[in-house]
Amino acid sequence: MTITFRCEHCGKKVEAPDSVGGKRGKCPYCKQSNYIPSPVKDDELIGLAPEDEDERQRTQVEMEAIRDQHKNLIAELGSSDASSAPLERREDLKPEDLYHLVVNYCLDLADSKLEQAEVHLGEMRKFRRTAATAVDDFLNGKAIEPALDRIPTKVLQGFLNQLRSALK
Repeated sequence: MTITFRCEHCGKKVEAPDSVGGKRGKCPYCKQSNYIPSPVKDDELIGLAPEDEDERQRTQVEMEAIRDQHKNLIAELGSSDASSAPLERREDLKPEDLYHLVVNYCLDLADSKLEQAEVHLGEMRKFRRTAATAVDDFLNGKAIEPALDRIPTKVLQGFLNQLRSALK
C-alpha cells in the first residue's frame, strides 16, 4: 500500500510507501522536506456524515451569483484605468490590491464557508509572493480591517498563518 498526502510547500500530491510513514522525506517535485503521515488502518477511519445535497446546491448557486455580480460590476465600470483592470492584467499589483482576498478568506473560514475560502485561496495562489506580503501585512499589524474584529485574535492569527503556509 501507499500513503498519499499533499506537499506542505508546493501542494502537489505525493505518494510514499507505508514503510516511511511517520518520518520526514523530500517532495519529488519541489525537494522540500515534509512529514509523511503514518498509514491509517481501516478500523481507525471515522465515517463522515453524508453531504447535504441541498446545501451543496445552494452554495453553488450562491457562488455563481457572486461570479455573475463580479462580471457585471467589471462590465459596468468598463474603465481603461489600469487600477480597475482585473488583477491578472495588472502590471503594478501591490499587496494592498489583495487585502480583500485575505479578508474574505478569513471571514469565510470563520463562517465555515470552506469552499468559498478555497476560491479566495486559489485567486491568491496566482500571485503567491504579493499575496504572502499582503498576509504578512495583516500579521504585522500594517493592514487593519474592522470586519475581522469579530474573529478572536488568536483564531485570526491562526487563519493568517495557515494562509501564509498555503501560499509558500
